[in-house]
Amino acid sequence: MAKTILFIEDDQATIEVYEIALKEAKFKVEAIQLGREAIERINKINKGKAKKPDLVLLDIILPDMNGIQILQEIRKQKETKDLPVFILTNYGGREIEHLGYKLKAEQYITKTNCLSRQLAKLVKERLKEK
Repeated sequence: MAKTILFIEDDQATIEVYEIALKEAKFKVEAIQLGREAIERINKINKGKAKKPDLVLLDIILPDMNGIQILQEIRKQKETKDLPVFILTNYGGREIEHLGYKLKAEQYITKTNCLSRQLAKLVKERLKEK
């Protein structure tokens, strides 16, 4: 069964570019474009009303909230606290990067430095079945 990636990203063109590569790598991709929708999904997962993804790709700059707030919520909840999260953003601030790692983000990837196929490879390596 295909592993599921929850992609929290507000830019439709970015979603499409990365989604193509992730689907070619045999992943199922669910995209969410607003932070509040991501929080709703996390709450549903924790209530057993939605399936937990295998990995989250999280943008930092969203129209309605900061991605760090979403990461904090992921880490706060019992069902999602150990969920692998890769921050995928164009924002390169050291403070945010440090905070992301402090909140146990596994990767901090700058979109301009990571081609879609490279990202798919990183995700595949992380989710490789043992």
